[in-house]
Amino acid sequence: MATTNQPTREVLTRTEAAEYLRVGKSTLDRLAIPKMQIRRRVLFRKDAIDKWLLSQQIKTTTGAKA
Repeated sequence: MATTNQPTREVLTRTEAAEYLRVGKSTLDRLAIPKMQIRRRVLFRKDAIDKWLLSQQIKTTTGAKA
């Protein structure tokens, strides 16, 4: 198992979440990913992003015709 130098973070900033998903911040803002706001900071739980990604994959593959 490969290890990285960066620690795994449970909560991501808006910038980190956009980088994790490889999308721009404006695209991230339009996605229906659960987020929390503390004062001016918008934060995303990494497990919520992963769960959202999985739900999108299921929607895409179930609706596809072979």
